[in-house]
Amino acid sequence: MRLSTFVLVALGAAQTSTAFAFGERMRLVVQEATGIFAGIEILPGSLSGGAAVAREGSGKNRTLNDIIRDVSEEEDLLNIDYVKLDPEHPKRGTAVHLNALAYVKDRIESATANIKVKYGFITLLNRNYDLCQELKTNLNRTCPVDAGPIEVNVDVDIPGFIPPGWFHLDATAWRDSDQRQLGHILADIRF
Repeated sequence: MRLSTFVLVALGAAQTSTAFAFGERMRLVVQEATGIFAGIEILPGSLSGGAAVAREGSGKNRTLNDIIRDVSEEEDLLNIDYVKLDPEHPKRGTAVHLNALAYVKDRIESATANIKVKYGFITLLNRNYDLCQELKTNLNRTCPVDAGPIEVNVDVDIPGFIPPGWFHLDATAWRDSDQRQLGHILADIRF
């Protein structure tokens, strides 16, 4: 399993479509997502524009950029070196280039990621993804993934109809054979 898929699914190979209809009640429609807000959860600090908040006992608790925080445990199978976004603060209706580097500590035959995305207190997405399938579909790579460095370069189009406000992403990935965690990232972004 490669960082490319984990980051891609977690952050940014986004094909997330959200639409709001107002009337008697608000209706939220979320279509298939391969990434950008695949795991969003609004945290108390996020509503006021605060940075991503790590959970207690979260291990590394390391800021990767203004949006993404690595809260993986030290024993996780991925060491994320960096994640760069260009532009650094994505806007609706624009393309974003994602460049990331990580080190895989041990061979991964197959892996799964759980992505949660919230807009305010509304859960938009809570879904598991087969990361090997995502690798094949989005990056033309396959599992197994051997130990060593992985560099990812992906361009993502952010839909122009994303509603304004704070989105929170919570992405965790694990190796299927032994359920060992690959990594855990949080992201907070305001559109």
